[in-house]
Order: sequence, then structure tokens, then C-alpha cells
Amino acid sequence: MAAALGLVAGADAAPRPAIAGTDVLTGRRVALSQFAGKPVFVSVWGSWCYGCRSEAPTLARFVNAHRGRIAFLGIDTEDSKSGARAFSRRYGLTYPSIWDPRGMLAGRWSRGAPTTLVFDRRHVFVRRIEGTATLAQLNAALKQVARS
Repeated sequence: MAAALGLVAGADAAPRPAIAGTDVLTGRRVALSQFAGKPVFVSVWGSWCYGCRSEAPTLARFVNAHRGRIAFLGIDTEDSKSGARAFSRRYGLTYPSIWDPRGMLAGRWSRGAPTTLVFDRRHVFVRRIEGTATLAQLNAALKQVARS
């Protein structure tokens, strides 16, 4: 029943909305479900967020190093489109980010930005990295989902 309502049960068993919305850069619809068969990392971020600015180069390196093996998606929360676009250009972000101007989607999945959510190949929620993610944390999460 929950799946029919678009809700997903995660590692902490709380029903959560499906991760989907409009990409802040292209205006196209994007959803976690588009990345069938791949682990997906989801970054909750905002251009206003100091931790997000310090984390962005690490995420960009991680995404580039594992291109094709994983999918990466952002949730740009409590931000303006112009701020998000400038942030994406500044840090060379190549992955789509859902625009979440009121923080409604991000607030259902995280306690704030930055947060990285990790889903396995079946898109089951596996891990949450709260705060600025390190390369070691991202690699450990990748190792965990690569086994599933």
C-alpha cells in the first residue's frame, strides 16, 4: 500500500515520499526511480550552506570517479534557482538536483544540509551521512551498497 502512495520505507522504517521533482538547471522531471539497477547517492544541499560549499568539490570528485557505477542526485533545499544555478556552475556539479524551495522534500529525508542519502540498487534506503561528507565516508557507503 505504501508503494502505491509513493511512500518509501527506509532503514529507519519511517514512510517517506518518493524522491522526485523538477531539476533546478533543466526544468525536467527527475526521480530516483529513473536510475534502475544502480546505487543512488542523494545530496541534500543549498547554495547558502557553508558545509555544502566545502563538501561540493569532494562530491564532484566522487561522482566523476564512479561515473557509470552509481547515480547521483541532489535536492537543492530552501534556495533560489539563481543561487542553485550559480552554485552548480561554480563547483562543476554534473548531476541533476531537484529544486525544493520550501524544504518540504528535504525535510522528510534529512535534518538539514548537508546530508547524503545512500540507496542500494533496488533503491532501498541504506545510510544517511549527516554533515559534510568525507571521501572516506562516501567510499565506505559505496562499498556497502556494492555488496547488496
